[in-house]
Amino acid sequence: MDTTTVLEIIKMLEAGIDSIDLNDYKEFDTPSHDELPDYQYAFGQKTSLEDFRDHLQSYIDGQLNAAENQTGE
Repeated sequence: MDTTTVLEIIKMLEAGIDSIDLNDYKEFDTPSHDELPDYQYAFGQKTSLEDFRDHLQSYIDGQLNAAENQTGE
């Protein structure tokens, strides 16, 4: 996969992560009973996006490492 494309995907994931504000669902660090399903959904969504971003970032890191090894630096 092209690293430029992966970097663009990471930017999109970052925007999605930033748009999820868990504080919208929390009052005094504990969501109310009615808000709990929405909070859990938002938390899961944010965690999934972060995990996918981190996975793609590890790909970029691997590509960078391989390029550095080829140049002998």
